[in-house]
Amino acid sequence: MSTMLFEVEQTAWIAQNLPVVLVRMLDPQPFALGLAATLGGCLLSQVIEIPPSVRADGSPRVNLFAFALADADQLERFLPGEVVELLPEGA
Repeated sequence: MSTMLFEVEQTAWIAQNLPVVLVRMLDPQPFALGLAATLGGCLLSQVIEIPPSVRADGSPRVNLFAFALADADQLERFLPGEVVELLPEGA
């Protein structure tokens, strides 16, 4: 599997204090997450399904993903515009 890079768009706390990183996949490709998956070196707990998004011109944005972090203290490590790597099976 090739390197999977994502650009951080924003971070957020959602229902029940779940720390989430919203990212844009830079080179769209299929993937599945294993139990030890990491984003930017941080262990993930799940992928959050997000509603479809559209650009200003009305075209769909199909490359957006929301990943929940296993450790809430790591959320501050992610900055908008930063490029991070996803390791679907972990390090």
